Amino acid sequence: MSILQSKIRARSSKTHSPVWACLAVVATVGLASSVMAGGDDDHDGHEGDIYIGIENGALFTGLIGSHDDHDDDHDDDHEGEFPEERVFAAEMGELGIPGFTSDPGWEAFPDTFDADTWLGWNAMHGLGRWNGSGFDESLPEILTISYGSNGPSFDVGDAAANGFELACAADGSFHLHLNFLLSNDTGGLAESGVYLLELEMYALNQDLESSEPFWIVFNNEGIEEDHEAAIEWVEENLAEEEHCDADLDGDHDIDVEDLLSLIEDWGCEGESCAGDVNDNGITDIEDLLDLIADFGGECH
Repeated sequence: MSILQSKIRARSSKTHSPVWACLAVVATVGLASSVMAGGDDDHDGHEGDIYIGIENGALFTGLIGSHDDHDDDHDDDHEGEFPEERVFAAEMGELGIPGFTSDPGWEAFPDTFDADTWLGWNAMHGLGRWNGSGFDESLPEILTISYGSNGPSFDVGDAAANGFELACAADGSFHLHLNFLLSNDTGGLAESGVYLLELEMYALNQDLESSEPFWIVFNNEGIEEDHEAAIEWVEENLAEEEHCDADLDGDHDIDVEDLLSLIEDWGCEGESCAGDVNDNGITDIEDLLDLIADFGGECH
């Protein structure tokens, strides 16, 4: 057992049906050797994990893999490597267990935190489900967030909820995966669809302000187009990010690759035109002008 695992402290936990409890244990035990470790030796992180850094005395979140490479000599806040990002995506059921995922993970590099720092999570809002134009609330579904098979957990239902803290490693790093298990209020299968979780991260034993709220958008056997639409809605309406439609390849930059994609799609008509920046059903000069106007910029 790692030092980090031995220092787990829970502030709340709830009991669910035996069926779902068993599913959670099976998933956790099966992943114990890879995703429940206190940290990787090289701390490279996994693409898609949530990066945790410090900027101006506060925690902030970024996305591992948001840049193709990063300097081995990490500075204290990694601001240049992983710019702040507050909306993240996850797919449930990929491990064969309905309503379950252990992604995204969480990553902070060595020397980011003091050795005795604890990091924690709170749910800032109740669980939501995508309805095509926003998120329904007061659902019968419950999202259980836990660490390990016998570790701390808390439930997010129709209201905000206090979570738990886990200790950083002795070198000031932090690398682990939580379990996310979605069920209905009787412990059965949750309705398929896209679900929204709003969190904040906070620190104990180190004088740091909590992070800005951030969101994980879970696809629970829903339509991927709905998942993408929900993510964009959260970016624009909750995170208040300016979504750039000209980022055709989704790499958060508007560059020559996007221009080439638009040219390749030139003249396309219909709903599935990849180069239709302005969504008017055709890839034409208007889309090209929109792309040029945003060319060279970073995008969400």
